[in-house]
Amino acid sequence: MYILIKEYQQKGFSSRQIAKYLGVSRETVKKYRQMTLDQYQQMTITIRKRGRLDEFQPILLEWLRKYPGISAAQIHDWLLEHYSLRVSERTLSRVVKQLRLDHGLKKNASPRDYEASDPQPMGAQMQLDFGVKNLPLANRKGHRKVYFAGFVLAHSRYKYGYFIDHPFTTADLIIAMNHCFAFFGGVTKEIVIDQDSVLTVAENQGDIIYTREFEAYRQQHKLSMYVCRRADPESKGMIESVIKFIKINFLEHREYMEADLLNECFLAWLARTGNAKVHGTTKKVPAHVFDLEREHLRPILVSQNDFCTPSIIRSVRKDNTILYKSNRYSLPLGTFEKQPEVSLREVDGKLQLWQVFGDYMIHEHPLSEQTGQLIKSTDHRRKKEETLDRYQQKVLLLLSDTVKPYLQSVRNRKPRYYRDQLMILEQLLDQYPLSQVQQAIDTCWRLELYSFNDVKDVCQQPRGHEPGDRKAGYPPL
Repeated sequence: MYILIKEYQQKGFSSRQIAKYLGVSRETVKKYRQMTLDQYQQMTITIRKRGRLDEFQPILLEWLRKYPGISAAQIHDWLLEHYSLRVSERTLSRVVKQLRLDHGLKKNASPRDYEASDPQPMGAQMQLDFGVKNLPLANRKGHRKVYFAGFVLAHSRYKYGYFIDHPFTTADLIIAMNHCFAFFGGVTKEIVIDQDSVLTVAENQGDIIYTREFEAYRQQHKLSMYVCRRADPESKGMIESVIKFIKINFLEHREYMEADLLNECFLAWLARTGNAKVHGTTKKVPAHVFDLEREHLRPILVSQNDFCTPSIIRSVRKDNTILYKSNRYSLPLGTFEKQPEVSLREVDGKLQLWQVFGDYMIHEHPLSEQTGQLIKSTDHRRKKEETLDRYQQKVLLLLSDTVKPYLQSVRNRKPRYYRDQLMILEQLLDQYPLSQVQQAIDTCWRLELYSFNDVKDVCQQPRGHEPGDRKAGYPPL
């Protein structure tokens, strides 16, 4: 209130105008207009309500002095344990932080001892990590994220990166690594990676379990991996610096662009800046050192198929379809229950639907250039006729073959409701003797009543009392 009144006063508003705009009395406005900043601060201290933690400040100070490294979360637990005091963790954290500042009580955590890493030999190690950056769209119409994988050779500090417009999958990373190996002209003896779900499933006390797709790729190219422990970014500090360098120097203040164009611009940036500037630690130009290191890289055979368009992962919908470019493409019935996700590939005007790890192709559709279409294969339709045939055969096992023409007549006249008709017949067989149901069917057959609701009515009539014959003999089908 004081600040607002002072702002209006500086703009030349009268007390009456200020009171009207703020909805307060003129006496209040007059009081604050005459008050100095020192007087206002003293007043706020005087009228401040006593907080719940004020009486516990001596105890908090004692704990902070005795245990300098104690956290606010642990203090919160101790207050609950010893004093049953319930207070917001955020409020407590703010009070503890202020007490440390007021009394000069620094939090002395147990620091980690670092030592300089020995220089890596040529061709010995490459480090890999991921990054993400939110880039503004053109004309300030929002933002969109770009995702990238960064690579750096530990000896020369020679860098590479690969950008996509969606979170990385294992298939996307494999494509990025193929491009990286082609850019470097080979691979190092060891690749340092983090415990990311794209690469690993579990640490398993040192026996690393990789994702199925990456394990197959690792074995194929005989890659030696060094997996860092969880929450230990310091063990791959080189690539952490590279990711930060890419974000600040290349991506900062850059508008969003498609992945292909972004990768093209990034290669140009590497040539003029990323690999062309003198490195702060080695005091050498990475590109110059790489000219020597490239001879120590192990050649790796990467087939053309490995550079195909990155596979796209899509969730399977309840109706066993996937969405792609505003169209729906069908999958075999039951896919939703068995495979919640599938992988998509565009090949020669066709859309291929693959098992998510690429083990086998589920189906192939012609790629539609329209939108809002349902592209459905006849093989993916529910085989209703076969199902009804099985259901009918199940019911006929309880009846004689003489009623089969009558069932076929019902089916011909009520194809949409034939399943419901068979369900009525099953209920009748449960409620009445077989001979009575059989006789009711014969009666309806003679009377040309082609519905099991009529058969039900006949069954419910007293025995010996049947509807009058309307026509003698059996009508043709």
